[in-house]
Amino acid sequence: MTKTLGIIGGMGPMATSFLTEMLITYTRAERDQDHIETISYSRPGIPDRTAFLLGKSREDPLPVLKETALTLRDMGSEVLAVPCVTSVVYREELQRATGIPVLYGINATIGDLRSKGVEKAGLLATEGTLKAGIVKGAFEEQGIEIICPGEQGRSYVMELIYDDIKKGRVPDISKFEKVSEELLDKGAGSLILGCTELSLIKKYTKLSGVYADILEYLAKEAVLACGGELKEDIV
Repeated sequence: MTKTLGIIGGMGPMATSFLTEMLITYTRAERDQDHIETISYSRPGIPDRTAFLLGKSREDPLPVLKETALTLRDMGSEVLAVPCVTSVVYREELQRATGIPVLYGINATIGDLRSKGVEKAGLLATEGTLKAGIVKGAFEEQGIEIICPGEQGRSYVMELIYDDIKKGRVPDISKFEKVSEELLDKGAGSLILGCTELSLIKKYTKLSGVYADILEYLAKEAVLACGGELKEDIV
């Protein structure tokens, strides 16, 4: 029996759109009826998660996130997907409020990297995600050491997210490559795209298998959680 997926979207809108595309692309389907049912609520007005976590804003995203999650649940969603890694800090609150699973793709990413024997991984993420430490802690609890970029690398990642992708501009691939090289030089066996907006880089350049895209894992995790089947060639 399939379940309906609710998507807390708008963080940002393009990442939400890409998640929806991935859900369709990765599902094994021969007809419309083989796809999972989804309800997407795009709320770009949700206060910036990173700004709040860094103390640069007093606007707490949690009340709007909770309201959105409850709306989706009341509309029939039985599983929630959140295409915003930084907001994982609110996962427990959202699960308690709604009583249904809230997915971020992080656990699925960890499981795949462990199956591949990855012991060290570089994390490209927002300053909010890095400061919160929840993503780093989740990986390291499962035996995967997380390597973070230095000050310049972190700045490049934030510029890619906030100055390029969120503004609808073509991302500066040279900055992305510099951060990647830094993390690989530090011994990373895999590079985690730890912000869903970074997944959009794949629309502008082909990425090697060294990258682990959390948005991609979220799509796969959501399909399975809702009773759908994954295409054999992308499992």
